[in-house]
Amino acid sequence: MNEIDPPPLSTDEESPEELPSADTVIDQLESGDPTEDYSVLRGLSEIGDSQLMRLMALWPTFDPERRRELLAKLDQLASAQAVLDFHRIHLAALHDPDIATRILAVRGIAIEERPDYLQLLCAQLETDEAASVRAEIADVLSKWVVSMEFGLLSDEDAEELQVALTARVHDIEEDEEVRGRSLEALGACSDETVGELIGESYEVGSHRLRVAAIRAMGRSASETWLQILIFNFDDEDADIRIAAATASGALLVEEAATPLGMLLDDSELDVQIAAVEALGEIASDESERILIRLVRETTISELRSVAQNALAQVQLAGVSMLDDEADDPDFADADAESDDSFE
Repeated sequence: MNEIDPPPLSTDEESPEELPSADTVIDQLESGDPTEDYSVLRGLSEIGDSQLMRLMALWPTFDPERRRELLAKLDQLASAQAVLDFHRIHLAALHDPDIATRILAVRGIAIEERPDYLQLLCAQLETDEAASVRAEIADVLSKWVVSMEFGLLSDEDAEELQVALTARVHDIEEDEEVRGRSLEALGACSDETVGELIGESYEVGSHRLRVAAIRAMGRSASETWLQILIFNFDDEDADIRIAAATASGALLVEEAATPLGMLLDDSELDVQIAAVEALGEIASDESERILIRLVRETTISELRSVAQNALAQVQLAGVSMLDDEADDPDFADADAESDDSFE
């Protein structure tokens, strides 16, 4: 599916009382008038029951391209202003006959981590006829897996989530992308059975599942996977090397910095970029030294730009750590040692 890229939003700020009502916006949509100023769609935020029913009655009269365009504009507005809430419209479009519209609807409700939405998505992960929609749902459910690890889900919801994703991985008739995305989503789950599933998929799974297993290792926050990830830095497949580099950075383990530095000599630029970004994530003294040297020596402009961004990330993390330590009088000696390390 081609990414929907609506024109830039109006930069003019409107006070809440200047916004049109939801009924006014729906009138405009019903009349077929072009919505050149997309900011007026903010009037659909927190839409009421009667207005939602009216909009959904009108919805089938829009052609699929128009429905996608509207959802994409709402998504862009919500990204620009966090106070805007269009999730009820996205929820109503979750079973739209158009596949691309359903994908946009799934993305639109991703920020609403409500248990009843979790249950809807788990059911649709199994029943939606389009593999691309099921794959998108698996991506969205990864956020609930993190919430589950922090104890923010009930035992019943946590079990339903884990069972739904695990079932997709185990289903050999399922699309490989859906199986892979489901395994990646499970990566943050600390359950022992998930660790076994990651290991099994890495050892005997398809190429897509092996990549997914490596990505899941990175999401696990478990250093036990580090040596396997570093071993894969020498894999003949570039996708494997990229996944291993990214996963190593996600683990935030300082011991990965030196091996990642060796990937800067990789024959594939995408592998080098993945290694640079991972070094930025690790944000250690060693990763800083490697990145400084790369910025000075590389002749590849794209790689230098990525390295500069990663270096800024490392240095910002260093400043933040020093500030945190300075706020605690019990660590005055540690502050002095940290200051010396940056000279």
